[in-house]
Amino acid sequence: MAKESQGIIFYWTNATTGTTAVAVGEIVGFSGPSISANPIDITSLTATAKVKLMGVYDGGQVTLNVNMVVTDAGQTLVRTALFARTEGAGIIKLDASATGQKCAFNGFISGLNMTGSVDNKIAGDITISISGGITYTT
Repeated sequence: MAKESQGIIFYWTNATTGTTAVAVGEIVGFSGPSISANPIDITSLTATAKVKLMGVYDGGQVTLNVNMVVTDAGQTLVRTALFARTEGAGIIKLDASATGQKCAFNGFISGLNMTGSVDNKIAGDITISISGGITYTT
């Protein structure tokens, strides 16, 4: 059954293991992980069609769209990780239940963009480059 996106929570910690993650506040949208794998061409000169193997997958990126709130504990933690260039861990909690579905990964904060305009809010985009595998759990 399809799930609605309302109620999704994103957690971040500036360590890859053993610490409590903090919710990033004011998220209004997200995209990713954008998982992909590159094919490896192993075609020999005697082949009549391309022959391929699949390379390892790349977790890609996760982008969070936020209402920029510089005092939010989660957004502050993300900025700290970006400035320090430290690997952290992210969890996308896909529903509000205690045993709900989750997507977890390690990565680096690789971008932070802030925008604003007349008659509009101050918004931001946080980009996380995934390092290593991704786990989906319930």
